[in-house]
Amino acid sequence: MTKPEPATRLPEGASDRQVADAVLRLPVSAQAAERPEAFLEYVADALESLLPVRVEIHWADVDVAPPLPSAPHHVRLNVRQQEAPYATVDVVSAAPLGPHVQFALEHLADDLTLHVDAMTIRRMRALVRELRVATAAGADLEAVSQGAVDVAVRHMGAEAAVLLLSNFGKLQQLAVHGQWSDEPEKVAQLASTAQVGLEALGPMGHADAYVTVPITSSRPARCVLVLRFAPHRQVHSLTYPVLAEMASVAAPVLDARWRDRVFTELLELNRAAEDTSTAEMYGRVLATALRLVPGADSGTLLTRSDPEEPFRFQAAVGFDIKQLAPQPISEEAARAWYGADDDGWHQGVPRVLSRTGTNIHELGTATTAGADPAARQYDQITATLCLPVLRDGYVMAVLNLDNLRGVCEFGADSTQLAYLFGAPLASLLHRQNTRDLLRKAALTDELTGLANRRAFNEALARELKRAQRGGVGPSLLHMDLKGFKAINDTFGHDVGDEVLSGVAAAIRSNVRTIDVPVRYGGDEFVALLVDTPHAEALKVAERIQSAVAHLDVGNGPIHIDIGVASCEQDGADGAQLIRIADKRMYAAKRTHW
Repeated sequence: MTKPEPATRLPEGASDRQVADAVLRLPVSAQAAERPEAFLEYVADALESLLPVRVEIHWADVDVAPPLPSAPHHVRLNVRQQEAPYATVDVVSAAPLGPHVQFALEHLADDLTLHVDAMTIRRMRALVRELRVATAAGADLEAVSQGAVDVAVRHMGAEAAVLLLSNFGKLQQLAVHGQWSDEPEKVAQLASTAQVGLEALGPMGHADAYVTVPITSSRPARCVLVLRFAPHRQVHSLTYPVLAEMASVAAPVLDARWRDRVFTELLELNRAAEDTSTAEMYGRVLATALRLVPGADSGTLLTRSDPEEPFRFQAAVGFDIKQLAPQPISEEAARAWYGADDDGWHQGVPRVLSRTGTNIHELGTATTAGADPAARQYDQITATLCLPVLRDGYVMAVLNLDNLRGVCEFGADSTQLAYLFGAPLASLLHRQNTRDLLRKAALTDELTGLANRRAFNEALARELKRAQRGGVGPSLLHMDLKGFKAINDTFGHDVGDEVLSGVAAAIRSNVRTIDVPVRYGGDEFVALLVDTPHAEALKVAERIQSAVAHLDVGNGPIHIDIGVASCEQDGADGAQLIRIADKRMYAAKRTHW
């Protein structure tokens, strides 16, 4: 900046009073400067033009307590900004200054502070006005973020900026302005700086020309703006109150857009429920909660279909669901994760328990005592957020979200967003439960509880399609009871129904849970054995025949004829497999006539 001419050209030999008057008018003539630091530099240069002095400026964010000048004659001006130290201006002279000039300098600090504050307020208003326009125009979170970053760069004179979101312990880029290096060392430096900024209480400068601004409505902060300045631009060029004001305006807007995203994804879940299996739906609900609730790293979802039943694990992230799924969880055990708040539990209010007040490892171990220790990684949990989900006045699901990084990672925003999951999740679970009941009724034989022919056809098509992608493929058992008509004629249909139910139980107990036992019609049964070679299917047939032979209604042991066909031996055409199994069943039947 070139040294300015004095605001008022003084005549040669001007009196001490005239010089003092010119000094007091300096702040008015310097108002053309846009930034407070340029304003002070203008005043400093003007003082050196008016007086036989040297002026030194010490910026508070660089040197909070500079030493007093060693010269015998000096005046120190302490300039403040928004009631905080901003700069120290030392006016140093070799000879004593006149009393009027001395008086003017001693009072100049107050005028400089007033002008710095006024300039700061004008900058705040301009930035806030532009920021509100930019964020209001944003259709989604990314657009709002980009608008805020662009405004910050323009007003603060930065060469680059990036807005980062902390999620799952990683930093996700929401918006960027300018060029950022992708060199690993530079990326690590940015991440480290951003993490410090997230934990700070407000804007702060860093020695590496970065300035960070946490943007949050509650603690801990989730978003941080990182500004990078050119090497020649000193840190004091920033006005921290302006950045703080910008953050206070941007935070609620970003929060609102994040809530909009939560609602949108919940609506997508409800739409997807029509075409998604219940098991897959549970997993998607949990994954969505983990992605959208700040601080959540792992979690589980438990449900029940009746208030008198225990809860069951339906989905888990960070835990072994195969180990947890068989574990029934009583309401008392589920409530232990919620804590002693009976009203909150029955009202579906989310609640956080942290390691500082609860032995989470002991609590988890007691809840799932039968699970393998490898599946119970409760020692890693530092805090857990529990959401009871109500339906018809009862808690029918429990969503547990866990933080693995720090006891303070669940803030007010976490519980607020988790609460949003309550009503949609209850509706979703109710719909899925109703659909499952209707589907089960449509695919289940009422007498035996086995799958019906429709369910068999769907399962066969599914397994054959899966076999096309590799694997052994399924085998079929086609079964028919010998002499069943005689049992009905001799003992009546009630006894006949008991026999059919007994045969169904014998078949079910000799196949795996992944297999599909079916009542095909009348006294015919089918079993679809998933990924089973022909030789193994023959062994299953022998076990079923042996189990059925132990059934006796007073007319001697019951015999069941079985025909076996397999994808491995007989091909992958469904209709052909059924014909082959049926043909072999009749061949077996003829050997017993």
